[in-house]
Amino acid sequence: AGLALALVLGGGATVAVAVGVLPNPADVLSDVFGGAPSQTELLNDVGRPIGASATSNGVTVTAEAVAGDRFNYAVAYSIEFDDPAALEGIEFHEGGTLTYVGDAFLRVDGAMSGGGLVRLYDADPGDNTLQLVQVMGVQTWNDAGIVGRTARFSMSKLEIYADDGEFKTLATGDWDLKFEMNFVDTTVDLPAGQSTTWQGSAVTIDAVAVSSLGVTVDYTIDRQTRDLALPGEVSDEALEEQAATIGLPVIVTFADGTTFDATDANGSAVKHGDGTTTVSKATTYDRIVDAGDIVSVTVGDVEIPVNAA
Repeated sequence: AGLALALVLGGGATVAVAVGVLPNPADVLSDVFGGAPSQTELLNDVGRPIGASATSNGVTVTAEAVAGDRFNYAVAYSIEFDDPAALEGIEFHEGGTLTYVGDAFLRVDGAMSGGGLVRLYDADPGDNTLQLVQVMGVQTWNDAGIVGRTARFSMSKLEIYADDGEFKTLATGDWDLKFEMNFVDTTVDLPAGQSTTWQGSAVTIDAVAVSSLGVTVDYTIDRQTRDLALPGEVSDEALEEQAATIGLPVIVTFADGTTFDATDANGSAVKHGDGTTTVSKATTYDRIVDAGDIVSVTVGDVEIPVNAA
């Protein structure tokens, strides 16, 4: 067994850490002063955190549900106000939504967050509770996914942008809670290996995956671009070269006939010595769907049915 180092914290608490492993100080302090992460019960593939709640200045934030896949997650919170008057006079958009500009932040241990969206709305105008949903792309160092990892939520301000152009603060305080990212991975890996062309270059589709939250596509193209210059110095020609490499269209089609354009998804490109480039694209949808309602993914001119998986 390896040696252990005891970190002594205020109040006499200690945490044993293996020598050679440098923990995130915030993680250590959170584990000591915040206790173990709330357990998450699985109900119909959706995780229901148990006891993941924090109250500050008369406002209680509770993690109600978590869902996800290999590359993305969605967490739903309730925000309950002890004083219903705090929500009086608020003008909601169509569908009961609000333009959220607060500072809610969720970090998953051992993962890097990518792009995503946050939606604040009122599911029931008759109560004193708002709903907040965070949908975010995520990447782990070994692509192992985030199921079973600890999520840490923090927020100090709940603020909206009103129709009159002014910011309105609904609440301030300190809301910190943590829970397990326990959910059924809805990722569906589709058949790959198809060939197509883009902008005159041969393309091989290496991998395609969809889920209730997003889509991921990897492909290799027989083309490379020059390294782009500093911002402000990029020529139109260089941008066209870049688009000819990473701009392969990706369209997701749903059962109701609507589509989602993932062509401009967050991505990366790796050049190879044989003159080819491997491109990876990943993004979340602008909605959360039932994985069974995804009909197909079209990469370039190749349509890949989900039922072929």
